[in-house]
Amino acid sequence: MILLDANLQIHPAMKKRLLPLIAISIAASSLSAENILINFGFTSKIYTGTNSPGHNAGDSTGNNWINLYEDVASGIQNEFGNATDLAIDFGSTTTATGTTLDYSIATKSANYSISGGVDPNLADLFETELGEGNAVRDSSISAGVGLSITGLDAGEYRFYVTSFRGDQTSNSTIDFDIYAGVDTDAITDFSGYSVGTIVNSDAVSGWSYGDNYLSGTFTIDATNDTFSLLSNSETYIGVLTSLEIIAVPEPGTYAAIAGGLALLFVAYRRRRA
Repeated sequence: MILLDANLQIHPAMKKRLLPLIAISIAASSLSAENILINFGFTSKIYTGTNSPGHNAGDSTGNNWINLYEDVASGIQNEFGNATDLAIDFGSTTTATGTTLDYSIATKSANYSISGGVDPNLADLFETELGEGNAVRDSSISAGVGLSITGLDAGEYRFYVTSFRGDQTSNSTIDFDIYAGVDTDAITDFSGYSVGTIVNSDAVSGWSYGDNYLSGTFTIDATNDTFSLLSNSETYIGVLTSLEIIAVPEPGTYAAIAGGLALLFVAYRRRRA
């Protein structure tokens, strides 16, 4: 953030250069203030790349991925490494294929190397640090895994989620059912919050909705201020591989950027003249 002393004297020519840059800086900072990139699991291989659904769509721009698999009370970093007020609470379903999440059930990290038998179409997407770790249930039943996130500023958001297990060839094409929504508190009954199914198709190259990721939008306001997410499977445990949460800029933000660029262009033309 740029702070200017009200009594500071700035040469008029310098003002012409500074003001547009300040306007652009302020507007641009609001684009990424709440953007977070989560690489689930805990591993010494920390992903710093941009091969993800959100980057492919042009929504994610940073590369500060954070490794998570258990509760964090506050201070989750955004995509540029800045601490936020966000907190995350993990949980597991109470039954193998159910949609009721219990946040008191512990979760754990599952890390592995991608099996050599995984189809190249999937390996190209996940055979990086991004796809070599999961958050999973820490219990004896084949349960789902979920989370809730608090501390997001009011506004509209877009999320991108992957659920992929590449430790064995047979696991790499498992279907995962995804549920997500917002409420006044962490969602425990996800039965009415279905987003869809990730089928992890090995017949598709590149990021493809439904084939290897799912996405959606949600709105945070003064009443509904908690985002919750669940991954489960009819034939396997639920796994979370990655999650991107991106703030959707308001129209006024784009207007501010356009205005700042226009001022910068005018100042440049006058200087050239």
